[in-house]
Amino acid sequence: MKSNTATHICKCCFNPIKESSWSLLASDSVSICDKCYREFNPRIAYFRVFGATCMSLFPYDEVIRSHLFQFKGCFDYELGEIFLSRASAYLKILFHGYSIVPAPSFWLKDEKRGFNHVEKMFDVLGLPMIRAIIKTEDIKQSDLSSRERTTVSRRLAWIPGVDIKGKKILFVDDVYTTGSTVKACLKMIKDHHPKGIKVLVMSKTVFKG
Repeated sequence: MKSNTATHICKCCFNPIKESSWSLLASDSVSICDKCYREFNPRIAYFRVFGATCMSLFPYDEVIRSHLFQFKGCFDYELGEIFLSRASAYLKILFHGYSIVPAPSFWLKDEKRGFNHVEKMFDVLGLPMIRAIIKTEDIKQSDLSSRERTTVSRRLAWIPGVDIKGKKILFVDDVYTTGSTVKACLKMIKDHHPKGIKVLVMSKTVFKG
């Protein structure tokens, strides 16, 4: 039963989250206040990759970059909830019946960090999570040239024995830039015959021009 007396504290500014907030009525896991959330510039965008419907929650800007670095690069585990918690109730309804396949992170980085940042970020949705794809080399996408990014599939592998046949799959990642990782992972997922595939990314780079 949801508590009526618990005080929710924003994990960004450490101020109390007002009980009148609409999101608190739908979920008890909200961890960011209205003011800080507005600074994230929430703007849902839809696009398609390899025939799959993709959804992003925020444009990738300096505010998102800074908080993501604090969470992912500075190992601030508690910040994992701030990105999706306000939209979690809506996303749980939207993706009801789906199982999450997270974008892979190199295992040594997860070990050093103490957690997998993608899994932690999307764990707030409460959906079944299937670890199906691993990264076989520790290479950052930002360090690769445009041509090298097209070969990202060579650095990924399917975990033997993982069966997703007949399941509805939600592939998730933190940032969508060129789409090379999403495309490579979608191809691997499709090769294992899911019932359906959708993509949810926390943020998406908006190219000007």
